[in-house]
Amino acid sequence: MNHGIFITGTDTGVGKTLVSAALALYLKKQGITVGVMKPIETGTSPLRETRSDAARLRSIIESDEPLGAIRPYAFELPVAPLAAAQEEGQAINLETIKKVYRLLSTRYDSMIVEGVGGVRVPITPKSTVADLIKSLRLPAIVVGRSGLGGINHALLTIEALRQSRIPILALVLNQTESARSAVARLQQRTTVEILRKLAGVPVLGPLPYEPGMPGRFRPAVQHLARSAAITKLAQLVRRSAR
Repeated sequence: MNHGIFITGTDTGVGKTLVSAALALYLKKQGITVGVMKPIETGTSPLRETRSDAARLRSIIESDEPLGAIRPYAFELPVAPLAAAQEEGQAINLETIKKVYRLLSTRYDSMIVEGVGGVRVPITPKSTVADLIKSLRLPAIVVGRSGLGGINHALLTIEALRQSRIPILALVLNQTESARSAVARLQQRTTVEILRKLAGVPVLGPLPYEPGMPGRFRPAVQHLARSAAITKLAQLVRRSAR
């Protein structure tokens, strides 16, 4: 395969890590060697390391790579990457991320790179997550909410990626909240229906709501890795690599 993809989101907390981990686990179970990266992460510290996104990705596929390679930049403040780096007197270098990615990509059939926040989030004074995706020359998978507000956020993200001429493999819709009421179920159904008509890319999901997250991360990933949506997503990833 020798291919990589970048998983971004319409916002923070939409399920990027969940989708990244489930896709990585599925590919690994298909006999494909998989490498993972979370190049930039904020809101983490040594005391919370095992609960960090990068550590979860590393653990789910039982990677032997050092955490510093999977995540070149880590900051304690739970704020935007540019602000977090500036508060700690550091600077994020896209070239450093590219070098680490290239090194890791030589070891695996497929690389899964998870972003931070959305595509317009600044990571340096002059570059955003979209610039990082473009510099890595990777196609994108967008993860968004299936509930109220999901349409606007998804279409804006797709538009931003297209403006940057970044190929989009799919939009994956995730249930971040339980749709218990009739109104919530209607919001979810209409969001999915409208996006399938307007997005212009394959729309997968909605993924089932996973209660108890992030405490149940591993069983949630294992369950999701067996879903039809992740199977289809893996097919799109493998097809794009040919």
